[in-house]
Amino acid sequence: MIRVLLACYPPSFRERYGAELAALVEDAGAGPRVCWNVAVGAAAAWLRPAFTGEPSERVRLRVQAGLSATWVAWCVGMLTVPVVARALLDPPVPSATGTVRALVWGAWMVMLAGGAVVAGCALLLARRVLVPALRSGRRRVWRPLLPAVVLLVLDLAGGGGVWLLRRGHPAVWPHPSIAFVAAVLGWLAGLVALAVVGAAGPPVALRRAGPPARVMRLPAVLAIGVTAALTALAVVQAAAVLLAGHGPIACGGAVMAVLAAGGALLSTWRTVPALRVTSHP
Repeated sequence: MIRVLLACYPPSFRERYGAELAALVEDAGAGPRVCWNVAVGAAAAWLRPAFTGEPSERVRLRVQAGLSATWVAWCVGMLTVPVVARALLDPPVPSATGTVRALVWGAWMVMLAGGAVVAGCALLLARRVLVPALRSGRRRVWRPLLPAVVLLVLDLAGGGGVWLLRRGHPAVWPHPSIAFVAAVLGWLAGLVALAVVGAAGPPVALRRAGPPARVMRLPAVLAIGVTAALTALAVVQAAAVLLAGHGPIACGGAVMAVLAAGGALLSTWRTVPALRVTSHP
């Protein structure tokens, strides 16, 4: 357990303090209090990462960290939209007024708009970072993306299989067979795994590629729009849940959206000064 918690620290922190922290934990023992302190320290290290090296290298690492944090926040915030919508509108809760419905559908629209900006960032980074890595044979750069691609294909196939099973055997619902429940649970587990590796893979690939700050500047500027979309998602979904006042699932989704937006805002606030530096030749 303690090794997992130590691995949760940012790479920059592990490179600078990893051996010292591991030795300290070994001396103190892996008790519950130590595990809690290590977990809190990992969260604090992600919120306030320490960058070393020359000023230009610190700027590059700051921009890289901003892109990675915004991507992870987007993956979390995006997943909250169907959760809140499902909890409030499928089936509609008694307090789902027209305003609540409009807010939920507004969240979908914001997610689509933010997704378009995310796609633009991804295409820019793929063209500027991934394609050169592919051409130069740097497999370690694009290898972290392979699990997400494989899981995406499997989940699409699994989702199609579940849909066909549902259409071919309509009598199994609302009292499905054990096989049908197992298929749905397996598909959902695959979605969770896809969300995890999809959030972790691109930041790892970006860190391994180590592109210069000027290459990441335009995607980082676009990431400010992603942060704005996450903020709008959090506000809209929180308002919908407050007006509906229903269910722990909807409340949990709204809380996760707020946390994702808060993380993105904090990271963007710290990245903007670095972007100003990269704007100068």
